Amino acid sequence: MKQMLDEFRRWQLWFPFAMVLIAAVSLYDTFLTIKFRDMMIYMEENPVGYWLMAICEGEVGLFIQLKLAGTMVVLLLLLWMKIRQSRMTLPVTGSLASYQCWLMAYLTLA
Repeated sequence: MKQMLDEFRRWQLWFPFAMVLIAAVSLYDTFLTIKFRDMMIYMEENPVGYWLMAICEGEVGLFIQLKLAGTMVVLLLLLWMKIRQSRMTLPVTGSLASYQCWLMAYLTLA
């Protein structure tokens, strides 16, 4: 019985871990955006991000604000799905966490 309870508790940790992972990679990406803000207009690969910086004449402020707002919306939607016990919570959260792992590798190694 204790082993079953321990395994149940372990599975309860996947969601907070995924949320922290998603938030941490987003913050790391934001840190890099601020650090290399002078070159971001030339380096940004996201067409929407490039457009936001282009309309602000190369400044990254609006881009960062909207990016962080988007991250907050995603985290709140995931939390809402978890609270409602949606059967889609695991696949959606897992997919986002997997993408964030890929993004972290890309940002670090590329």
